[in-house]
Amino acid sequence: MLEERVALLQIISRGEYGVSDLAKKMRSRHEDTISLLKAMEQEGLIHFRKNSSMFAYRREKGRPKKTYRITVLGAKMLGDFQKCKRNMIQINDNDIRSSRHQISLRKSLEKGNISPYRRFFELNTIAFRIKNSVTR
Repeated sequence: MLEERVALLQIISRGEYGVSDLAKKMRSRHEDTISLLKAMEQEGLIHFRKNSSMFAYRREKGRPKKTYRITVLGAKMLGDFQKCKRNMIQINDNDIRSSRHQISLRKSLEKGNISPYRRFFELNTIAFRIKNSVTR
């Protein structure tokens, strides 16, 4: 839900859009977009204004279009979220499984009184020797 709020704030910060435009850009239903907009308005992240043209000949028929603008609090939240997202570490289940496997291998080496760092250094030395013998 936080990602949807941030996506909506990013869209609204680029310009003034009506509900239909926002629903299209968010690729969501109008009802979902309206409920999210209402929630964000109650939270103080956005506010709406009715577009009413000053010139009578420019006025569109029907009721004035309701557009949304980002508030200072919304801009602060958007900036903070983007700052946090840059510092986030992306990890998945495979990364966790691999880490557990590596830890179990290290523990088995330590049980045999073998330094994992020394073993790594030995394997690294062997790999460099193989590489150098093939390239010459």
